[in-house]
Amino acid sequence: MTQSIQGLIVDDSRQNLSSVTTRLSQYLLQQQWRVEWTKLRDPDHAHQTLSGSDRFDLVVIDLLFARPDMDVSEARGLELVELARSSSPHAYVLVISNGDQNRHDLFYDALQRGAHKVVLRREFTLESSISSPVAVAAEIRKHLLDNGSVTEVRVTADHNDPSVQSLLFEVKEATLSQLHSQVLLATNDFADSVHVRFLSPGASGASVCETTAKLRHGPTVHNVIKLSRAFDELLSETQHALRARQLLPSRFVVPIQPERPVGPVNGWYATGAQRDHEVVTLRRWLASNEAEAQAGELFEVLFTDCLGQMYREHMEERPVNPLSLFEFPYYKQRLILHAMDELMPTLTRAEGGGLCDISSLSQDLTAFTIEQRLVGVLTRQLPPSSQVTQLHGDLHGGNILLYRGKHPTPALIDFSDFGEAHWAGDAARLVVDLVMRVVDHGAESMFFTGFPVWRKLMVAIGDLSPDLQAVSTTAPTAGALAGLTWIVENLRGIFPTLTSDEDFAAHHWEWHIALCVHLLRSIYHYDIAGPKRALALVAAHDQLVAGAAVFDGSKKL
Repeated sequence: MTQSIQGLIVDDSRQNLSSVTTRLSQYLLQQQWRVEWTKLRDPDHAHQTLSGSDRFDLVVIDLLFARPDMDVSEARGLELVELARSSSPHAYVLVISNGDQNRHDLFYDALQRGAHKVVLRREFTLESSISSPVAVAAEIRKHLLDNGSVTEVRVTADHNDPSVQSLLFEVKEATLSQLHSQVLLATNDFADSVHVRFLSPGASGASVCETTAKLRHGPTVHNVIKLSRAFDELLSETQHALRARQLLPSRFVVPIQPERPVGPVNGWYATGAQRDHEVVTLRRWLASNEAEAQAGELFEVLFTDCLGQMYREHMEERPVNPLSLFEFPYYKQRLILHAMDELMPTLTRAEGGGLCDISSLSQDLTAFTIEQRLVGVLTRQLPPSSQVTQLHGDLHGGNILLYRGKHPTPALIDFSDFGEAHWAGDAARLVVDLVMRVVDHGAESMFFTGFPVWRKLMVAIGDLSPDLQAVSTTAPTAGALAGLTWIVENLRGIFPTLTSDEDFAAHHWEWHIALCVHLLRSIYHYDIAGPKRALALVAAHDQLVAGAAVFDGSKKL
């Protein structure tokens, strides 16, 4: 479909008016863009036109105009550049001029006043790689697409979904459509429209969404798109994803294509992965009516067929203090301690946590956060080695995608933290995510009445007891409890570290510590309801005490 844009050219030479418009029109038309030109020779007339109601997408200006009463040229084009930028702020302003050897700053002044590109007329030829009509036409096209002046791909989304609307507000439709087009180009595909659904937030300000597009010459395709301003982090993630596909069954890894991030478009980059069907996050799937009955089967596939073999094959013993594997970076220490100061007053309020004494809680968690120290446990009492394996690294309900059907199938995304880590990391991360964000979510999570029930729930999970209870019986809660029950009943089978009774007795305390770590990370996530964040703080201490009790029989929960 041919796009039409409005162009204005101001030059007192008839030959220049003709040659410049012909060249730019030729190469823009090759991109299916037709320019409707307004050609002016008089700078005063151009001033009136730019000051009027007409708006232009492309403005081409010569800088020097001859005065009819004197044999000199005036730099009238400079004021036209400035006026064009203010009257048509989204337009691409191009200066093509012979320049003047007596005005050394002429081109610099044009750029300072807002020209996007300044070209010496003799360099506006096909021989130039930077200033040729081909190169300039490409810059014009990119500029107008990036700022949304011209739309080649129409973006649609649910107007009532605040998550996707927030995404479009931040990234902008024009940016998303351009990045999506670049992702499709990896397979030489094109689409005229794309529908966007928000999936989950990512690390460092990234967002993950699903797009649905009808290809011009093919079927409807679905892509998982991750958008971020951090190119290096996206690039690292693509490299980790390639490694994950070597270690995990490929059907469980959402492949990234192209294998490098596309962009930038307005400072944003993206990675994409094409899927045959629509997907849904685990968090959203757990809200479905079938989740409670199918959760066991799903978690069996996730941890046994998908992740379990990798855990077992890459399990190694390392001569390191196990607690050193749970070290928080300094900035996360600050986040945790700041959130602790904020939440502590709620713990002793009758209408809050209802606790009598929290002095040891603050002391114990601070020591662990800063020094990875268990209060009352000497370093020499700790095991001299620990078990590590390859992990997904950020296994939460937003990074597990499902194909809905009779037998839901999981697929993993976001391998930013994929690599070697403590064996309990993935399972603990997912457990805490389900308790914090799915169990009794919504209005129920906003009241402290559920606090003692949630606390007992986390104690049971730490003890690997299947007696898991919540406040509500809603579909998401029932589905989450079914998944949590599967984990606590099967954790020992997933990890050879826990299989025998002897190994279980030696390593169970590390499960408590892993839960403590991810509970502490939850307290500074302000999108989690306040009572749940307060619960995470107390539950983290419960797990810390339970882990330390292995080394001191006098410690009790």
